[in-house]
Amino acid sequence: MDFSGKVLSAGRLISLVAELRIGLIGYGGWARAAYVPALRRDGRARIVSAAAPSAATQRCIPEELGEEVMVFDGAAALLDGSAVDAVMVAVPDSAHEGALTTALESGVAVFYEPPLAATRRRIRVMIDRLLQASQITHADLEIGFMPVVIHAAEMVGSGLVGGLQSVHLRLQSSWGTDPESDLSTVDHLAPWYVDTLNRLLDAQPTRVLVLDGHGHPGRNQPHTLAHFDYNGVWGTFQANLGSISTLETVIEVNGDDGDLFIDIFTGKLKWRTHSNPDWTLERVPALEPRAGWPGMHECVSAFLDAVTGGRPSATDARNVAQLHLVGLAAEASKDSGRWEPIELLPD
Repeated sequence: MDFSGKVLSAGRLISLVAELRIGLIGYGGWARAAYVPALRRDGRARIVSAAAPSAATQRCIPEELGEEVMVFDGAAALLDGSAVDAVMVAVPDSAHEGALTTALESGVAVFYEPPLAATRRRIRVMIDRLLQASQITHADLEIGFMPVVIHAAEMVGSGLVGGLQSVHLRLQSSWGTDPESDLSTVDHLAPWYVDTLNRLLDAQPTRVLVLDGHGHPGRNQPHTLAHFDYNGVWGTFQANLGSISTLETVIEVNGDDGDLFIDIFTGKLKWRTHSNPDWTLERVPALEPRAGWPGMHECVSAFLDAVTGGRPSATDARNVAQLHLVGLAAEASKDSGRWEPIELLPD
């Protein structure tokens, strides 16, 4: 897949020497656990402002980030009141659309969390807004930036396991689901997990079949299974969000000459082939200590690379828009019970 994207004009480039000025839109648990430590570890950026709606959270900002950090009550106020090179957005799902729209309209580089909106109808609107944006946009799809996933994709691409037959990704967690959500489980999680399938298969799926769980209220079911057709190669995403076990994400790649297995939380990778049937083991860990999630350090650094270099990364607007189109096709399959085509963006 081509992740090169377009090159921004010289006027939009940020000097590699200059310290990037970052504004945080949202200062909840994820911003504190993931954004702040990842930025500090990278060292190229300085948080100059932060916005939070509650007075209690606003009081925490200077205490935790420093008295010099400017405090605001929302995205618009921050963008109007502080000079920033980029913003990083971490707000509840219900606020994604508003905060992201404000950030996109500002013209500064944006790091944000999917999904683009909290409803199916508004996701379609936000896809168009994202594609029209002129600045660097970078979605927080940290799984794809994990060293073990990148290394595995390189091994698969080299032909290690021969011609690909299938890739199966299984997620287990105790996260639970939101009975009020307008998005199905596959739609909500597609940006992260279909992105991972795409990277391993180096392709985009053309159709999807969703076999959803039942017995729970709402569209957002804790048990779901989605099959994706990558032009005859099968990609599968299976989720159990009501698991009693610990959080786990494993991936199995099957080819006509061997198998490859990935445990993304441990960074363990093993493979076998017909010529070498015993498992070969390797560990390719993400940077530690984790910044909220393995791969977060790498993902934030990739965003800063994109801002300083003026070139979009693997989670640029086009790729994220396509992932959301996969999610909308999954919604159609959930309702029809049939394979549904995935709209593909024109080249």
